[in-house]
Amino acid sequence: MKTIVSIVISLMLISCISNSTKSEPVSLSNSKDSMLIEEIQFFKNLGFPLSAEMELQSFPTKSRVYQEKRKFYDVSFSASNSSGMPIKQRSFYIDLELKEKFLPTLGGREKNFYFLEGKIKSILNAEPMYPIVEDGRAFDIALTGIGFRYNDGNLSEVACYYHFDPCDEKILLTSAGEIQKVIKEKKTCKKGCGNLIFFRAPGSYKIADNKVRVRKEPSVKSEIITELNKDTPIEVIADAEVYEEVFPHYGTWGKVRLDDGTEGYVYGAFLRAPAEPDVVAIREKAEVWKKKNGWKGK
Repeated sequence: MKTIVSIVISLMLISCISNSTKSEPVSLSNSKDSMLIEEIQFFKNLGFPLSAEMELQSFPTKSRVYQEKRKFYDVSFSASNSSGMPIKQRSFYIDLELKEKFLPTLGGREKNFYFLEGKIKSILNAEPMYPIVEDGRAFDIALTGIGFRYNDGNLSEVACYYHFDPCDEKILLTSAGEIQKVIKEKKTCKKGCGNLIFFRAPGSYKIADNKVRVRKEPSVKSEIITELNKDTPIEVIADAEVYEEVFPHYGTWGKVRLDDGTEGYVYGAFLRAPAEPDVVAIREKAEVWKKKNGWKGK
């Protein structure tokens, strides 16, 4: 991972390669200087593949970085503690390395997860870009696309970002998941409001939108097998490890099996894992809220 995101925490990397996919039972240390990572279950619910080593990691209460290299992306767990107190906040960086697409010195796209005391705090996408100056600020990496913020583990904000700043609309939610307010942002999302989906692990998912196409091969140019509507349960049997940009999203295709046994491919952004927010439903609720409250983009 070659980038440093200038947001909540500075990330330091140490290379540590792991290729294991299976493990024998391991006794973890009960030392007072270490603790189990509560975030592991969240990642598993999110459909993210973790190695045996990462699942069994015991994270020290002092500063530490754990990095795992994969074929297309790196995973970094980082924590810092300058005060000597037990760490409350941890950051997890998943870096999608497709260097041929970007400046070699900047690395690949990133998905950044921040946790506070084991509860998810925010999920943000970032990507490198050619150094430019906008509004007096220089950029070589910036937040782009959809972002999620949480309050005490509950989703509290769905917003779009362009160059770190919110753009288009920001949706605020109550702890019960109802729409609290919709805010019109001054900035326009020049690259759309897409999501970065870098991998789809085998498991049970739901179709994330209406009229989602199942294709014969992992490509938008491939033959269409059928179309599925939102919330249809679907089984992902493998990740195709084929990445494609389907505006405004960027990610991988999942190999799926239909009820009749037919196999095909669904683009990763149109699959929803158990822990992922139902963005389509949230936006539909936001439209109802706007009509009810005579919203005029203020």
